[in-house]
Amino acid sequence: MGDDDPTKVETVLADGRRMTLSLPPTEAQWAADGVNALRAVPPTHEGRGKEPPALPERPALPLEVALLGFGA
Repeated sequence: MGDDDPTKVETVLADGRRMTLSLPPTEAQWAADGVNALRAVPPTHEGRGKEPPALPERPALPLEVALLGFGA
């Protein structure tokens, strides 16, 4: 893991890549412990999930495009 900085955690992924997670200072009570409150969670699966459905063959309507922006 990383150094003793309570706002940052560093780790090395299984494939050798390094990953750093840092949190900005906040007054939020749920984040009072910073990254010290985080814990490792084992993966629930490996590989890719199901392929997403194919896009419709007709052109998208403006409302549909707007809804895609909201993640609908």
